[in-house]
Amino acid sequence: MSLYEIGAAFPEVSSISIRRDIARLAERGALIRTHGGAKAAPVPAAEDFAEPDDTIDGVDAIILPPIEGRTADTLRLMAQRRHIPFLAESAPQNGGIYLGPDNFAAGHDLGVTAGQMLAGRLAEARILAVAIDHLANTKARCDGFLDGFASAFGGPIRHWRVNGEGSFRISQQASLDVFNAVPGINIVFGVNDHSVLAALDSAGRAGIEPFAFSVGGEGAGLFEILARGTRLHACAALFPEIVAMRAVDTLADALAGAPLPAEIRTPHVVLTMQTLSAYYGRDGDGFVLTPDAPALLGLPTALGGARRQSKGGSIGFVPHYPAHDWYRNMARALQRRASELGLELRVSAPTAGIAREIHSLRCRIAAAAIRRVNPGDTILINAGVMAKVLAETIADLKDVTVITNSFGVLEHLSGRSGLKVILTSGEYHARERCLVGPSLGALFETIRVDKAFLSVDGLSVRFGASARDERLALAARRFADASREVFVLADHSLIGAEASHRIVPLRQLTELITDSGSLPADRLACSSAGLRVTLADLEAEPVAGKLSVSPDRLPATGRK
Repeated sequence: MSLYEIGAAFPEVSSISIRRDIARLAERGALIRTHGGAKAAPVPAAEDFAEPDDTIDGVDAIILPPIEGRTADTLRLMAQRRHIPFLAESAPQNGGIYLGPDNFAAGHDLGVTAGQMLAGRLAEARILAVAIDHLANTKARCDGFLDGFASAFGGPIRHWRVNGEGSFRISQQASLDVFNAVPGINIVFGVNDHSVLAALDSAGRAGIEPFAFSVGGEGAGLFEILARGTRLHACAALFPEIVAMRAVDTLADALAGAPLPAEIRTPHVVLTMQTLSAYYGRDGDGFVLTPDAPALLGLPTALGGARRQSKGGSIGFVPHYPAHDWYRNMARALQRRASELGLELRVSAPTAGIAREIHSLRCRIAAAAIRRVNPGDTILINAGVMAKVLAETIADLKDVTVITNSFGVLEHLSGRSGLKVILTSGEYHARERCLVGPSLGALFETIRVDKAFLSVDGLSVRFGASARDERLALAARRFADASREVFVLADHSLIGAEASHRIVPLRQLTELITDSGSLPADRLACSSAGLRVTLADLEAEPVAGKLSVSPDRLPATGRK
């Protein structure tokens, strides 16, 4: 339907709202944007696309894109700790085997093609580059395009670079801002399909028709425009189907005992309206690789080729932009190839995988903490993210007194043989299901306990242990003041962070129990400030007759 037809069907809705909603639906993969309208997205057959699964626990190999954020290290740490094959898709990652194209070369080849096309046709090149500079792969594509264009164009060049952040809406608004502020933009470049399509949409709103170029070639939305040859003039296609095939073939070999390569390079080709049909053909409302495409790309085997020997196994795939055509097409191809080779594919959202791995690490932290508890000890457990995990771990101990302000801890430990549980007084904190307030401290005026195990929202050298809630911070401070030893239990996502309210400074803490996903610089800073640091996921389980000591618990003079 065209925008006019949609507007006629919904006369009470403004054209701006219609464009916005189409953009949002397209970003979710619910429809395909067209020039001046929208059409239904093709519905893949059930066997062609794996919907995100709830778990990637226990997979035998994993494929990770360049997921952003500090907690993304959690998934990489998981692969390294389990010693499973780990492919880093699109951009290099610590501990992973790179899977993808030479991103700079893809952008450079496209830039050379664009420069040659426009040399002599434009007096000056005024380029809008829609980039995602905080990702190494997309930054390399943009750098490569600008470098390649400059080498081939020959005339004066100016460029304006904006960060689209991988979002259609953000790319759209950033592009429109440039078009409205900078006259004479005559070229747009996008580091992926979303980026260039958003820029073209904004160009239409601004009433201009720049020459457009893109890296990606993710799916039908872009190929439809390229096939017309009017607005998009060339695309450096990266072939998600080929990336998927190479990934599964490599992992199938590895699971069968073959050594992993140092890297897995995948091809790229600059496509134009004239060359598109050699690599992609129409299939209903979509585009699929032609039978000749793998051979044209110099691949030793074709998609869907002969079945390899496989011992079975499961592969986890964690797409960070599940609605993008790249990851939808890659997931379909992964599923197809995995089925051919007798492998199971599990697709999971990054947040789900990170949450599960964080919980696993917290269980290890709790287990390490409980190894500090001796028969006859009186210990304190405050309310927080570690309270329930710690309660589950401590339940089998004997001759231990537990004092807590957490109803969750009380409920879990009540009635356990060998444990005495004391609940503090205080005002009820509904969100955390615990007791807080000034009256909580009355108990601690008459007792001195052996150890306090604190759950925190942040720990830094400058600010110490901290909590988001002032009342929770005060309660935790009471616990620390009443204890001979104070242990902070915090997974790597909390180390270096500072919540709003200080519990106690670092000098009042005895030991930090965390995991190896924490930054070495943060751990060193804590150790230098006199805090003992233990990495729970590296600390060996105790063996009868032997003493287990983590390297991070050695005194400074014993380290190398």
